[in-house]
Amino acid sequence: MLWLIDILKSRPELALFLTLAIGYAVGKIQIGTFKVGAVTGVLITGVVVGQLNIVIDPTIKSVFFLFFLFTLGYNAGPQFFKGLKKEGLSQVIFTFLVCVIGLISTIVVAKLFSYHAGQASGLAAGALTQSAIIGVSQDAILNLPVEDTIKTQMINFVPVGYAVTYIFGTIGAAFVLSTFGPKILGVNLEEESNKLDHASRVAIEDELLKSCAGEVIYRVYKIDEKFIGQRVEQVEKQLSTEPIRLFIARIKRSNQILIPTADEIIQKEDRIAIVFKEKDLPNVYFAEIGTEVMDYQLTRLETESVAIYLKNVELNGKTVKHIDNDVLTRHVFISKIQRAGEEIAYDDHTIIQKHDVITLTGPKNEVEAMSSVIGKVARKTDETDMIFVALGILLGSLIGIPTLMLGKIGISLSTSGGALIMGLIFGFLHSRRPTVGNIPKGTAWFLSNVGLAVFVAIVGISAGPGFISGLRESGMSFLLAGVIVTLIPTFSGILLGKYVFKFSAPVTLGATAGALTVTAALGAVCEKAKSNAPVLGYTIPYAVGNILLTIWGSLIILFFS
Repeated sequence: MLWLIDILKSRPELALFLTLAIGYAVGKIQIGTFKVGAVTGVLITGVVVGQLNIVIDPTIKSVFFLFFLFTLGYNAGPQFFKGLKKEGLSQVIFTFLVCVIGLISTIVVAKLFSYHAGQASGLAAGALTQSAIIGVSQDAILNLPVEDTIKTQMINFVPVGYAVTYIFGTIGAAFVLSTFGPKILGVNLEEESNKLDHASRVAIEDELLKSCAGEVIYRVYKIDEKFIGQRVEQVEKQLSTEPIRLFIARIKRSNQILIPTADEIIQKEDRIAIVFKEKDLPNVYFAEIGTEVMDYQLTRLETESVAIYLKNVELNGKTVKHIDNDVLTRHVFISKIQRAGEEIAYDDHTIIQKHDVITLTGPKNEVEAMSSVIGKVARKTDETDMIFVALGILLGSLIGIPTLMLGKIGISLSTSGGALIMGLIFGFLHSRRPTVGNIPKGTAWFLSNVGLAVFVAIVGISAGPGFISGLRESGMSFLLAGVIVTLIPTFSGILLGKYVFKFSAPVTLGATAGALTVTAALGAVCEKAKSNAPVLGYTIPYAVGNILLTIWGSLIILFFS
């Protein structure tokens, strides 16, 4: 065993990977609805490995933390700015109030227990279940006008406090919201969720029925003899009950495949491939067309769907109907429209706006020809725009460096806070201009999940030597402080949702879980409700809560200088 310890001390990078491997395994442990989670598992493992007095270059910690915060902002950006709009404003205000209550609770409790800045930060990180507070508060502590030895003690206690209070922070919030929440709100959560599900489902179905969005279908027929001698355009008009976009995309004649024009004449024994929107199925006269057949050459048409970012200024403000009739060629369809990163329902009268992403579907060569007319192709790719990522982190860190002096205390966004804010901005920009700043989902998961895990692993390893003494010094009282700080904003969220914002019960409980960024609590509430209705209140508060609670990591230091 001694040889392994010697290797880990001489090769600290191996100690890091050992911590990640064991930590992720520990994170998979689940007890009831509570799951340890990768961050907690890695932190605990890091503290244990840290007992070997292993030293890891802190620059590695900073790099991965910046990756994590930038990606956190990038992912939340579109939802965050959408939440600032009118329809989500009430949830944004609700989240702000819950997070402020959490901040005040932390400050008051920490003052009552005479905690220093490191203890207060650890209390906030664990009791409010926001691991990002660890790094942000540690950066802020470095600006305090105290001796370096005291700074080190404060910094080392932050993860200790997090580890002591995090478990109740998660379990406690989940238990209160799923068990006491419905009783305080005076409802049967399952019944209320069913009502909300039904109303939401009806609204979505109505929206989809009115929408022209949908898949494009190709079907092959041996055309009926009554159409022989007619022009393709004449035949197309006779095949539907309403004026829909239906075309003869290909004709097979004497074993040759033709791309017909509107004036092509139908001949005897022709086989045709017709194309139309799936939603228009009820409007097609299938019995009139002829006999449906299987024809390999016609069914293997080389088609594709391409997302195109609107750049043609002449199309800005035009209706979908105008583009269908006056811009698109035959056989090419608008199958989807995205706005600010989200798919929208649309009809013939929907106005195309600047920054919309329009998905065209049809024969490959025809779609590609139309792409340049509409704008720029926003192709999905596995390649990460590292210029975008690196520049975003650089700019964010630069705006975070300047320090505002309040008396003798220096307060700044810090490089971490700046990276978070720039991530928000860059994520929003990408939703508006999808051709710029692509970060594939897999890469985003790695930068966010593994970035945080590496940061927490190094924090745990570095704090390991002082963990036992810190826990001995503040053990049970610190656990009690964490319970208080967790419960106050949790109960406050329930009461605010009921009496001030008048949210429905499922939305109130989901919004409280989101504002406190406790995903496990959302799972417990959904399980209690036997429905996903609480998710309707979770998304916007979760995005806003992540931002606010992370910022609190720097702000809280003001009160413990």
